[in-house]
Amino acid sequence: MHIFTDRKHIIIDTRSEKEFIDHHVENSVFVGFHGVGFKYWLELLLPDKSIDIEVITDRSCQQVIDTIKSLGYEHVSVFTDITESTSLATIQSLPDSDVKVLDVCQSDLSQTDAEYLPVSEIIQGKFQHSESPYIVHCDKSYRSLIAVSLLKLLGLCKLIYVDKDELDKQQKLK
Repeated sequence: MHIFTDRKHIIIDTRSEKEFIDHHVENSVFVGFHGVGFKYWLELLLPDKSIDIEVITDRSCQQVIDTIKSLGYEHVSVFTDITESTSLATIQSLPDSDVKVLDVCQSDLSQTDAEYLPVSEIIQGKFQHSESPYIVHCDKSYRSLIAVSLLKLLGLCKLIYVDKDELDKQQKLK
């Protein structure tokens, strides 16, 4: 079952990956407007066109709103209060404890020590709750940020974001 089947309201953050990592509104979902596949990911995440969407955006606000409305979404507004924002933990802030690697690529190219869970399966609700911290990575930081924001919103695990280049650097140090 789709994770947003019963949801009537959602906040999406359409800013850049860096802006989302530096500060984002808790319980917002990352769908960067400047990334490849914005329309694809938005429609995959939000199949119900009548959902109320609040958009966190940057200077291209009207373009983002117009694009979302052109996809048939009926209720779109700009989210204006980002004073209560938080930064996303990165690999540099890891405690000295064991963490699991969660690979969210669309095809299983994961390392042998990584758990594999494509974003599409997260969207379909196929993820088990875990109290373990995860390092989430993918070849594309865009996709991993979507996964991190979804899993945090759903309260399914404690997450630490990391992109593939950063993860490779850390593994070479071990």
